[in-house]
Amino acid sequence: MVRVEELRQATADLTASALLHHLLLEAFPRQCVVTSSLRARSVVVLTMTAEIDRSVPVVFCHAPYVYPQSVEYRALITRRLGLMDVRDPGPGETDIRPDDQDHYEELQSDIWGGGTIETKVHLNRSLAGFECWISAAYHAPYPKAPTPRLTQDGRMLRVDPLSGWSREEAHEYLAQHDLPLHPRVDPPTYHY
Repeated sequence: MVRVEELRQATADLTASALLHHLLLEAFPRQCVVTSSLRARSVVVLTMTAEIDRSVPVVFCHAPYVYPQSVEYRALITRRLGLMDVRDPGPGETDIRPDDQDHYEELQSDIWGGGTIETKVHLNRSLAGFECWISAAYHAPYPKAPTPRLTQDGRMLRVDPLSGWSREEAHEYLAQHDLPLHPRVDPPTYHY
């Protein structure tokens, strides 16, 4: 079982990138998985992860219908970052292991004509065998205050490496890395 409080204390002063480096290479080598959507914060985490280890498994979480722009954007990001192990949630994801709890990401997607659809993407099979879950399927609004970066989620450590990041910080990071924003879900930030 993961000792969350101990890890919180050990990593409290680390930047997001340094936290990921610690988790991927020191605390949980070959035991980390990233769940991601295609929003700006998600791509920031993917970029930081790829700079450390491009072979870390990435499970892309998406609504049942995927727009063509999302398919193209995912292919572009995967190629540009050199991600080597890209997956989608598979069948049997709602089956909960006896020694665990239900693991899922909550997503929001827009629909033509306005409005949003909320989807719960179960990940129990995709996360099986890993100890550290880097949760980067960001769909909620940017929080006004940081939330805990490390939490216990059943038998796993769940990590939000960008807790406290603003929209501007995420957009600036992607601009510095010459990565485009998703054309549908993350319009650019304009400064007047």
